[in-house]
Amino acid sequence: MPQKPSSRPTVATIARDLGISPATVSYALNDKPGVGAATRERVLEHARAVGWTPHSGAQALRRGRSGNIGLVLVRDPEEVSREPFYSSVTAGIESATSAHGYELLIRFVQGGEEQEIEVFRTWSHQRRVDGVVLLDLATDDHRPAVLESFGMDFAVLGHYEGPEDFVKVASAEPEDAATVVEHVAALGYDGCLQLTGPLEYAHERRRLELIEALCAERGLAHAHRAGRYTISSGQEAFRQTDRGFCSRPAMITSSDLIAIGALRAATDLGVSIPADMGLVSWDDSLIAEVASPSITALARRPFTMGRAAGDLVVRRVEGEAGPGETVQTAPAELVRRASTARA
Repeated sequence: MPQKPSSRPTVATIARDLGISPATVSYALNDKPGVGAATRERVLEHARAVGWTPHSGAQALRRGRSGNIGLVLVRDPEEVSREPFYSSVTAGIESATSAHGYELLIRFVQGGEEQEIEVFRTWSHQRRVDGVVLLDLATDDHRPAVLESFGMDFAVLGHYEGPEDFVKVASAEPEDAATVVEHVAALGYDGCLQLTGPLEYAHERRRLELIEALCAERGLAHAHRAGRYTISSGQEAFRQTDRGFCSRPAMITSSDLIAIGALRAATDLGVSIPADMGLVSWDDSLIAEVASPSITALARRPFTMGRAAGDLVVRRVEGEAGPGETVQTAPAELVRRASTARA
């Protein structure tokens, strides 16, 4: 008589429960020849009953892969935990990779590009990951060439153009920039004070160039200051900026945390938002929604962007996505809130 099923079913415990060999169970579960139809059905029925699921690590080994996708964040982990955009992107990547049966391996480093490359080198040497998602591409980024030299598949989240074999997810930044500038111009603001993240990131330099050009086209004044993606950086940038470059500017911030910092500094200095100055964030989140006043923001759907990148890199690893394949995200919706208003 078969023994009582184990609480942690495996091929061995199913074989023991049914009184047959582990090889027979393995053949049946993996749909291999050498097992009769009745036995196969008996094994499958029992596997369903005890809640057996295939071991992802064993499956990866059989495919000659690690079963992991890598993501390195050159950030302070505590800072990332407070940054909704990166949290949402990471959740999106993990959602896609896990749906394909892959695990997301995340590493935090604070030593810059060289330390990040050292992580890639270790992963490659140890065959820890099958592919990588790259974020925050620099203007002169060495990581794509390094990953290609390691023979590692990778997906880029951003507007990188290079000779390497990669796939990417691109956002609609020209359309998003036009949406923001048209909004502030229509409400009577006569200039844009742009508070960006670090300009070594290609996407920040691209946004700066787009907003500056659009302001010039519409006869709007433009000023700029760069910082980090933190509340304190937004406060400092606002305090250090000469706001007399136009009569009624609108701040355009590269993240919701920068926007909150700028809003706090404005309040401390007696600058009324939106009467004296408007405020628009490039990233929408619950933070922007519950701020007082609530902050007008671009809903760029970072979870969807991350999910697209995770799906794309897995398909590249499995040979289903060709080199150069690009997923273009739709233009963001501008969520109009209290921080912008007509004069």
